[in-house]
Amino acid sequence: MHGSSDRSRLWMRVFAAPVLLAVATITGLLAALLWGTVGQYVAWVSVGAPVLVIVWVWVRCRTQKSGQFSRATRGK
Repeated sequence: MHGSSDRSRLWMRVFAAPVLLAVATITGLLAALLWGTVGQYVAWVSVGAPVLVIVWVWVRCRTQKSGQFSRATRGK
């Protein structure tokens, strides 16, 4: 047993979301070039997805940090 199934699960946990975002972005860029007007709407959604993910993570981190800080000051 080499633990290759554990490695593949770890790889999927680490890289699944970035790979999906990259595929969505490339699909959106190609759609804008190849599908005309419909492709423009697909591109807006798929190219905007990484921006929305960044904003979501940023807001989540900001709320967790402020929540931890307020809990630490209340205890003193």
